[in-house]
Amino acid sequence: MLLITATSFLFGAKCNKDGSKACRNAPYSFNVTSEFTPQREVYNIGDTIFFSSTFQKVLQNSITNQQVDYSNSLGIGGNLAIGLLDSSNRTISFALSKFKVVNIFGSSSPISNAPDGGLNILYKEDVNYSFKLGLVCLNKGIYRFGLTDLSSQGIAGKDCTNAGFSMTVTNTNKNLGLFERAIGYYPDALAIKTIYCFRVQ
Repeated sequence: MLLITATSFLFGAKCNKDGSKACRNAPYSFNVTSEFTPQREVYNIGDTIFFSSTFQKVLQNSITNQQVDYSNSLGIGGNLAIGLLDSSNRTISFALSKFKVVNIFGSSSPISNAPDGGLNILYKEDVNYSFKLGLVCLNKGIYRFGLTDLSSQGIAGKDCTNAGFSMTVTNTNKNLGLFERAIGYYPDALAIKTIYCFRVQ
């Protein structure tokens, strides 16, 4: 299986750059969503697949069911994993180089210890928190995009406000049959929640 590292926004006890401290156990857990568009099973070389995610600054903490104003975050980010599904060998290999990345909102950079494996993504704070990029298809193949959960080291100037953000990809058809046919088994529950599969011809 393709192994992708967790986001670099890890929870810990050390001070942030602004002097605030994170808690070992994050006090906030939020649910957020993302989507890949246009939603198709088959794309052509040169087509652009857009990944977008937006959520409000006031969120419901799933730990306490209370509303939390999460404005002025020190940064909210995660990983977008990109894998090529090899039906001959039943494997998933790194495949960022099979796409041209176009940043629209927020920023992205290759994962440092697996630079062809995918992208670190960082949301932009404005009226909401938003991230959007385009992925231009460059090569034929069967692919899987996968999202990790997001995290933040906290709110600027406040201790113990680090948070986790449980991610769900909301596409109504994630083309999971492509994954099963290529790899030989159906994705597990976590993958079903966070992946999107497609073919480039």
